[in-house]
Amino acid sequence: MHYLDAHDDRKFDPATHQRKDSLFDPIDGKPPAPSLSSEDQTSKSKFISWDQCPDTDKWRLTTKINDSNLQTSYFTKKWIDSQAERWRADADDFDCSSSAVAGTKQIGETKRILWSNWTESVVRDPITSPILFNYDNLVVQSDDVKVMEYKRLLKMLYQYGIVLITGTPTYTQSLPVDAMSESVKRSHGTNAAGGTSETAESAILHLASIIGYHPLQTLYGAGVWSTSCLSSFYSLGCATTSASTADSAYGTTSLPLHTDMTYIHNPPGAQVFLMVQPAVAQASSSNDDDSIIPNGQSLYVDGFAAAKQLFLENPDAFRLLATTPRRYRCIDEVEGWHLEATGPLIETIPSGKNEWGPVKSIRHNDLDRLPDLPPYPSATASTATNDDINNDSFYHRMREAHEAWDDILRRDSMRLVMNLQPGDCVLVANQRCLHGRYAFETTESPRVVMGCYVGMDELSSKWRKAGFRVL
Repeated sequence: MHYLDAHDDRKFDPATHQRKDSLFDPIDGKPPAPSLSSEDQTSKSKFISWDQCPDTDKWRLTTKINDSNLQTSYFTKKWIDSQAERWRADADDFDCSSSAVAGTKQIGETKRILWSNWTESVVRDPITSPILFNYDNLVVQSDDVKVMEYKRLLKMLYQYGIVLITGTPTYTQSLPVDAMSESVKRSHGTNAAGGTSETAESAILHLASIIGYHPLQTLYGAGVWSTSCLSSFYSLGCATTSASTADSAYGTTSLPLHTDMTYIHNPPGAQVFLMVQPAVAQASSSNDDDSIIPNGQSLYVDGFAAAKQLFLENPDAFRLLATTPRRYRCIDEVEGWHLEATGPLIETIPSGKNEWGPVKSIRHNDLDRLPDLPPYPSATASTATNDDINNDSFYHRMREAHEAWDDILRRDSMRLVMNLQPGDCVLVANQRCLHGRYAFETTESPRVVMGCYVGMDELSSKWRKAGFRVL
């Protein structure tokens, strides 16, 4: 009853949606000094009655505001049952199925869906794929259809943490013609001679506006960035004149699975990755088995599914990684950046039904992770030797926990491997879905990926506006 009374719409300003029952001095903003004892303060606003209205499903709440004023509020049973659970964490919030199986399209629910055993052929299948979109359907349809597609895109990103959009424009003036492959030159057609078709930059910004409001400014620039193994091409009019390239993404080696910007306090909510020019395919004559020839393939893993699997197999490791803050760092001597942040690898929400769930976010990047700090000295330790023993135990348990996590990430059943083609754009929920890539060889036509970041707050706002639950 306290919750329902406090949630009465009449206690919120209809224009700003801010509370009207929070008293403060209009000049200095100070709250009023208490004039009554706690017992008297409680009795000043008290519940008089809580009863069901005859012949209806509504309940009536009568509250005493002061000695001469009673306030009556009405609530439907459906509303009452839904409100407390709307914002309270539940162990099943992020798991409406044990695992999304390849070949099934689940779009009816709005809970998070864990996925594994996905293959590129299934993700690209317009009949079976729950995450496949076409860029033209997001821009050339009528306004009503576009609104529906926008909400569907937000819903799939919310449920699965990843979306694939095909047919995205790839023409960009930021990529010199002599760095383009012949196939990319042909695909640009007249655009390479100065045509007016949509550019990669404007397409990326359009997608960012759907899942956010504007690109997130980071050390890599204020807008659209571009990575290449030969150099960094910056989009015209969208990025700062200088941005960091102190990142292994600009190389040709493989990248282990990770989430981006673990070294800032609130990492980005989403990334927009547009494949402008893939690495040139290498000869496969030496491939005598079923192994994948490294050619810059993109890797993705559902971090929530990996966390649940760790919990099922090794709850002690899950507990340690969910409760131990780990340190991450990024230094760029040229641009002057020195960023550091801490957080557990697995962040969970306290829940009355499950001590370690649901999982809220993943923060994982072994390349940027600093050594773990030793635990605080034990209050009962009397000598340095005892603390050393405790530290040895801590580091041993941390190593075992991290190895258990790595063992799950290396499983082929967890990893989605994609050969992204020009125009393939992948939207990734950065605090959920891990990404990486295979190595590739340096060629005259570099592998070029363009994109931008969207803030977690902006993405969460879009999800809430679409009616999805964000905890």
